[in-house]
Amino acid sequence: MNNRKITTILISIISFFMFADQNLIGPNLTIIAQEFNIMEYKDQYLGGLIPLFFWIFGGIITLIIGYYTDIKSRKFLFFIIIFLGEIPCLLSGFATTYTEFFILRVLTGIGIGGIIPLTYSLLGDFYNSNERIKVVTIIGFFSGLGIAVGQLTAGFIGDNYGWRLPFILFSIPNLLLAIIFYLLVKEPERIKTSKNEFKIRNLKDFLSLFKIKTNILVFLQGIFGTIPWSVFSIFLIDFLVIEKGYLKTTATLILTLIGGMAILSSLLGGFIGNKIYNNNPKFLPIFCGITTIIGVIPTAMLINIPPYNEINEQLLIIYAVLTGIFIAMTPPNIKVILMNVNNSYTRGTVFSMYNLADDLGRGFGPFIIGNFLIYFFGRNIAFNIANGFWLICGIFILLMYKTFPSENKKD
Repeated sequence: MNNRKITTILISIISFFMFADQNLIGPNLTIIAQEFNIMEYKDQYLGGLIPLFFWIFGGIITLIIGYYTDIKSRKFLFFIIIFLGEIPCLLSGFATTYTEFFILRVLTGIGIGGIIPLTYSLLGDFYNSNERIKVVTIIGFFSGLGIAVGQLTAGFIGDNYGWRLPFILFSIPNLLLAIIFYLLVKEPERIKTSKNEFKIRNLKDFLSLFKIKTNILVFLQGIFGTIPWSVFSIFLIDFLVIEKGYLKTTATLILTLIGGMAILSSLLGGFIGNKIYNNNPKFLPIFCGITTIIGVIPTAMLINIPPYNEINEQLLIIYAVLTGIFIAMTPPNIKVILMNVNNSYTRGTVFSMYNLADDLGRGFGPFIIGNFLIYFFGRNIAFNIANGFWLICGIFILLMYKTFPSENKKD
């Protein structure tokens, strides 16, 4: 098996376990709040503050790692980041106070913050522009599968075995995989740049990245597009149980169904996106923008579904399926668009900015929704506002129709 395949397989499996940690709190929000005696402020403390500082800290890490990704050994950085991210995840399962839990969850942001720029810098050098959608779709599939399996596991074993076990189960494998990655992977040579391309040596070079209009649009769509994902992943199960009267197992299945359909949708979106890109790249943003905007409709119907009865439960399943299908076709294609408008010596920094933009949405979204909108307007109105950010996200993606064709490097 060649180095490219080994690296891709290992990154896929590592991504599965790394992203499985993202939503282990949501399914057991009430149980954790009861244990730490913070029931009155569970939305603010668990759903707002922890994601906010998790993603802010992860954003700082991603900027640092993104810079060094472009100039240092990516294999060594990958190895270190996995260890630094998974150890606090493991220790989260042993926290005895909310303060301990808060600190450990924030430190876990090292893993997600560091792995993104490293992953797409490595893949950008292993695969050419016509192959990247396929491999990015694979990585997205395993990342999404990790999130779905993580929250499903946390939801189903939380009541019987406690909320702590999932943090332990999903952290240990990566500590072993990090060692295997370091021993087996050979770092690829960076694709040589042409005369009109550059390396980032100073602030002026860094700021020049924002002259690429597609970069700006990708960052903006990331900020707005991640707000609904993060809000619903944290609050949806509790919302369906407390406000709508559904069983916890049903609510967990609904969120997992959205995640599961999102996984299949990302595969389908990557396949369709690859066909569109190879036929005419300028139509790729149109495909992504339209599917994102359509996804707002079933999500709104899911949020506003009436309280539990058998018919409504069936409708809830349909809305969950449609939400997952339409909302998740975009991510693998957006990553490829970003890879293809930047060169080998800047992708680490650019993807750190991309991840920072996502972190801002994932952090400030739940914080603002959980601490202000829910407090003043209630969960139902707050979640409808969150859903509206996907509409804004879709508009920014559509604007790439004007910028992407001329900035696409096709290396």
